[in-house]
Amino acid sequence: MNLNLTDKVAIITGASRGIGRAIAQRLSAEGMKLVIAARTDSLLDEVAQSCATEVLPVALDLREATAAQNLIDRAVAYFGGVDVLVNNAGATKRGEFLTLSEDDWTDGFVSAVCAALAQRGRICKRVMVPSLTSSASAGAQAVRSSPSVAQ
Repeated sequence: MNLNLTDKVAIITGASRGIGRAIAQRLSAEGMKLVIAARTDSLLDEVAQSCATEVLPVALDLREATAAQNLIDRAVAYFGGVDVLVNNAGATKRGEFLTLSEDDWTDGFVSAVCAALAQRGRICKRVMVPSLTSSASAGAQAVRSSPSVAQ
């Protein structure tokens, strides 16, 4: 399938496993350059090696206040702009939902909801909007992927 994405740039958060990894591999197969982000360096390296296009892996924790800006800065410095943002970060501790401690549940909620919203706002404001105004294609997109949050 040709989606006309060749040489476009995507930031994909939560890209080290599951849906994020699959999205990275698919967008790479469509010819996109990628900035993949997650907390686990070694898993990001595996994903990067499995992709057919240029990939910048960035290990960070988007719950930290400066992480989204760091991700933006690195993406723009490396590729010069961003066309697509896939907000996929967020996970809870593995195990039975009803046996999660309050701290584990809260951490998962913050990761899946609060960090994603803050990240979306920061990235869209600082990267996507300027990219839209300066891009010849003027077609930047932002998407959120999460089984735990209704949009």
